Amino acid sequence: MKAIENLLPTGRADLPKKASSESETAKAVSSTSRRTLWVRMAEIYGHRWTSAFGENPDQGAALTWAKGLAGITPAQLADGLVSCLASADPWPPTLPEFRARCLGVPALAQVQMELRSSGERSAFSILVWSCIDSYRYRHASTDKTDRMIRDAYEIARERVMRGEKLPKLPVATLAGHGSDATPESRRRDPEVARNAFGELDELFRSAGAQVSEGVAAAEVTP
Repeated sequence: MKAIENLLPTGRADLPKKASSESETAKAVSSTSRRTLWVRMAEIYGHRWTSAFGENPDQGAALTWAKGLAGITPAQLADGLVSCLASADPWPPTLPEFRARCLGVPALAQVQMELRSSGERSAFSILVWSCIDSYRYRHASTDKTDRMIRDAYEIARERVMRGEKLPKLPVATLAGHGSDATPESRRRDPEVARNAFGELDELFRSAGAQVSEGVAAAEVTP
């Protein structure tokens, strides 16, 4: 059986070895992003990360992750890391799970909640809704609507994982049981997106300072 790494995209390896300065820069950025990702994941998950994927960001599983995350931008990597920080799951994600987080695919439970509420919906939830027959949904029982959302979630997730862009504007009116709400869409600040990966350093430093302050306060509290 072929190794998994041999089945993944090889990027620019099949192109002539003569590279321009631009391609060399792209290669360096990819290497830097991979190492930063490895350090941050180890900081978030500790031994659970290193025991599963190793400590070295330049060999083994790290190289497989680098190939599996081909096409993911630094800003999207930052989104994936922030999602890991916000998650209540103490175990690190698998490579496909992390790629999905980078691409803005939330958990099924979050999508179910958004589709049943009258509040703001994520771009992915809007995509999920576009995969559902709204007439059947409105006239279905709760069990059937659960199944419809699960099926639509899988379809939407597969489409995004294959490279389809998430909608930036509402593509359908979300009208659940007793609701005629229209989902709102917010455009992400491009400057924030470009700087997100570098700003993670400040995020970790701030988090560390808050923890230290909390420990100090606990020590002096009677």
